[in-house]
Amino acid sequence: MSLRSRLLAMLSLSLIVLWLTVAILMYLHLGNKVSETLDQRLAASANMVAGLIAQQPGSFSQSFREPLLMSPISEGVACQVRSATGQILMQTAGPRGTSLSDAKPGFTTRSVSGEEWRLYTLEQDGLLITTADRGTERRQLENGIILVMIVPFSLALLGSLVVLWWGVRRGLEPLQKLYRELQLREPSNLKSLSIGNAPAELKPIVNTLNSLFARVERTVIREQRFASNTAHEFRTPLTGIKTHLQVARRIDGEQQQLALARAETGVQRLQNVAEQLLMLARLESRDDWREFEPCSVSIAIREALVDMPGGERVKQNLETEDVLASTPHPLVVIAVRNLLENALKFSSHDQPVELKVSCQLSNHQDMVKLVIRDGGHSPSVSEHGNGQQNSQSPEQGHGLGLTIVESIAEQFNGRLHAERNTRGGMDWELALPGVL
Repeated sequence: MSLRSRLLAMLSLSLIVLWLTVAILMYLHLGNKVSETLDQRLAASANMVAGLIAQQPGSFSQSFREPLLMSPISEGVACQVRSATGQILMQTAGPRGTSLSDAKPGFTTRSVSGEEWRLYTLEQDGLLITTADRGTERRQLENGIILVMIVPFSLALLGSLVVLWWGVRRGLEPLQKLYRELQLREPSNLKSLSIGNAPAELKPIVNTLNSLFARVERTVIREQRFASNTAHEFRTPLTGIKTHLQVARRIDGEQQQLALARAETGVQRLQNVAEQLLMLARLESRDDWREFEPCSVSIAIREALVDMPGGERVKQNLETEDVLASTPHPLVVIAVRNLLENALKFSSHDQPVELKVSCQLSNHQDMVKLVIRDGGHSPSVSEHGNGQQNSQSPEQGHGLGLTIVESIAEQFNGRLHAERNTRGGMDWELALPGVL
């Protein structure tokens, strides 16, 4: 069952139960009030007859052989006047004889000739005055009054259900529009959703979906870049190994040993690529990093510089004392080493690479920031910029190294950002959560 059908069913059932409960209570209350009103009419009729008799007492002081008959307009009412001895002095052409004669003062109900009658008897000045209503006519009057109440009540209920259906349909139209938007969307379409002026309750869903699409799009781009970088990382050393082996087959002596040594260097490079891939797989699972101690950034930098080719070109600038990062120590070492290797690789040999470490407060959280600044022209700028672009995204980096650094930052609530610097190179900023 759809959400709209479920909502309509629940609201309609609740509305019907509520209205029926009110209708039953009104029916019972109205029935009692109508009966009371008709009883009051009987009592008023008896009092009116008693008032007329009181104005002409002489007319009822003598006895009649035959009672005086009155013919009312309606056959559903009756009236009888009798003396204290039980002699009938006057009565209507309705129920006659003793059928009303033994009525006691007050209201009573009795059956006369198979019909139910409602009686009221008033005792005054030695006379008993009885007025009566036929039960069938009383019920017809009650039913007529109740029917007058039920018809507009029923129409109002039906109108309420129609308005409820229209309101729910209109109210859920943005949700239906969102459903159609998602249903007709192509799998490759990761653009933000737009359903017009969405209600406040639907905006969090739309924002969450748009955020999800943005993350999926970044993931797809990263996977595409990862596949491209991986193919490049494998193709280059494989081509070199193949070339050096072919050369080694054709020559002898020292040149052959040199070609084999270069081929061995290519194998070593392939091994490094494989290790980078294994590290990336461990980062994606994160099972190996559930429990860890905070990392000393200065120690991680020293370990990253061990045996690094060109490490003497790295100029360190630590603005604060030793700080701790809330990231596993081995991963910080790998991230710093990859960033430094990238900076050394894509900057001129006569240019130093600056490493700056600082601790700043960002979004009410202490962040350890490592900025690696290379000198010289960076290929990422030439390939993706036009000389006027002053910022660079990590997606435009090189090789598997930066992909691993980006994964480390994402896994541990950090970030990696890149932008051009005044030296013509790149500033790679790695921000990791700090420890107070």
